[in-house]
Amino acid sequence: MTKPRLIYYHDSRHYLMYRFDPPMSLHQLRKPVDDLIGTGVDTLVYGTGMGQTFLYDTEVGIKFGEMATEHNHGLVWWRAAANLESALERGLDPFKIVVDRAHEKGFRVLGSIRINDGGAPEGSNYTIGRLKYENPDAMIGEEDPGKPFTATALDFARDDVREERLSVIEEVCDRYGADGVEIDEYVRVFFKPSEVAKNIPILTDWMRSVRSLLDGIGNRQGRDLSLAIRVHPSEQACLDVGMDVRTWIREGIVDWVTPFGDVMIIDPEPHFGWMVEEARDVGVGIYPPLGRDTYDDRYHDVTIEMSRAVAGNYLAAGADGVYLADLQWPHTNTEYEVLREMADPDAYARKTKHYPIAPRTARPDPYLPERVMPVTLDQGTTASVSVLVNDDFDSSIQDDELESVTLGVRLVQPHPNDTITYKINGHELSTDEAKITHFYGGLVPYMPVKVGMPQRINTHYWFEFDVPPDVIRRGENVVEVTMERRWERFLADRVLQSVEIWVRYKDLPIQVVGQM
Repeated sequence: MTKPRLIYYHDSRHYLMYRFDPPMSLHQLRKPVDDLIGTGVDTLVYGTGMGQTFLYDTEVGIKFGEMATEHNHGLVWWRAAANLESALERGLDPFKIVVDRAHEKGFRVLGSIRINDGGAPEGSNYTIGRLKYENPDAMIGEEDPGKPFTATALDFARDDVREERLSVIEEVCDRYGADGVEIDEYVRVFFKPSEVAKNIPILTDWMRSVRSLLDGIGNRQGRDLSLAIRVHPSEQACLDVGMDVRTWIREGIVDWVTPFGDVMIIDPEPHFGWMVEEARDVGVGIYPPLGRDTYDDRYHDVTIEMSRAVAGNYLAAGADGVYLADLQWPHTNTEYEVLREMADPDAYARKTKHYPIAPRTARPDPYLPERVMPVTLDQGTTASVSVLVNDDFDSSIQDDELESVTLGVRLVQPHPNDTITYKINGHELSTDEAKITHFYGGLVPYMPVKVGMPQRINTHYWFEFDVPPDVIRRGENVVEVTMERRWERFLADRVLQSVEIWVRYKDLPIQVVGQM
C-alpha cells in the first residue's frame, strides 16, 4: 500500500459543523475537501463525530444530538446537531458528501473514530452511545484516580463492546466507502485498571479483527483499506492502557502510526524512535503531528519557520511524513504555505527555519523525557540545553547559500550587574557582539494558559548571537548558560525561559510594487 505524502486531520466539528448556522449548503458541506484542493495533502483523516455518537446518518449507532431533549451545552453543539438534522432532511449526508468529494478530487479519506470515551447514559446527552443505553454494564465501572472518566468508559474486555465498535468501523468503510479508519485512543482507557495487563491480548486480537474486517471489505470491493492508529509515543504508556503497539506494527496489523504525545506546544525533539525501528522492516508508516501552539508572546500561532524546523527533525528521525491538524480556519495564505510545503522536505530545505525548545507544561507527561526549561540561574548554575537542528550546513556553505545562524536566549529578570556567560558547542559567545533587547513582559496564547501555564512572561531580555558556521552542527547543539556572578542586592529569580536557533538562507529579494 502506498504511504501517504501528507496527512490532514479535520475533526468535522470545530472547523465545519460548529461554525455555520443551519441549514448548511452542499458547498459548505464539501469544504473539508475543497479547502485542500491544490495543496500537498493527499490523505484526509475526517472525524466521524464524538466516537459514540456520529455526524452522519448512522444505522448502527446514535446520531449526534439525537438524545438531546434539551440543548444544554452551548450554541455550537446545537448548531452541529441542527446542521446534521437539516442536512439529512434534504437528503444530504455530511460524511457521504465528504467521502464522495474526496474521491472525486483524488484524495484518500479515512474516518477517524474516538474509540472510547466516558459519560453515563443519563439526562440530555450528545455523546453517549447506543450500547450504554441498552446495557449500562458495558461500562468499566471501576474508578481510576488519575482518570476520572474511566468508570463510565466502555469495557473492551466485553464481547458486545468489541463487536459494537467493529460495527461502526464496518459502516464507515463498507456503507460509506471510506478508504480506511483511524483509531483514535482519545481518553486512553480500554479496561478496568486492575485488569489491564491480563487483557492486552484481548485488545491485540480485536485489532487483528479490525484488520481482517478491512481486508475483507477491500477484497470484496477491489481496493486497499488503511488502518491507522493515533497513540502515545511511549511504548510503556501504550502498554499501561493495554495497547501492544509493537506487536501491531510487527505483525503489519496497522498501516501507519501517529505518535500523539504532548502535542500542545510545538517541540522539535522526536520521541518515537522505537516505532521507527519496528516499522522500518515491515513497511508501516510513522506520521507525527507538529504541535498546535507556542508558549511565546511574539508568536501566538505556530509559524511556517517552526513547522519547517520540526518537520525536518522528525523526518531525519525516521518519520515517513507529518500529520497536520488544527490549522487556523478558514485557511489563509499562512496555512496554505504549510499545507503546500509540508508535503516534501525539498520544498523547504533551504528556507528559514526556527527551532524553539519547548518548555515544561503545567502537567508534564510522566512517560516523556523531562523538559529542561525554565531554569532558575543561581550563583554558579549552568543550564545546559540541547537543540536538535537538521539543516545540511556543509552543502549550503559549499554553495554559499547559508546567510546566518542565530542563537536566541531569553532571560527573565537578569540584572545588568550579573555576570552571565553563553556557549554553544563549547564556543563562548560575547554579549558585546550580541543584539540585546528587553521587554516589560508579554502575554502567551490561550491554550497553554487554559491548561495551567502562566499567562504572562515576566520582564525579560533577549540575547541574540551570531553563531559562526564552523560551530553550528547538523544534529545536536549544546547551549550552556552560566550564572558566573549573581548580583545579590537584586532578589528576583533570574530564569532561563527560552532557547532557540534560527537558520537563514540567501535568496533573491521579494519584489514589491514596481520592482522587477
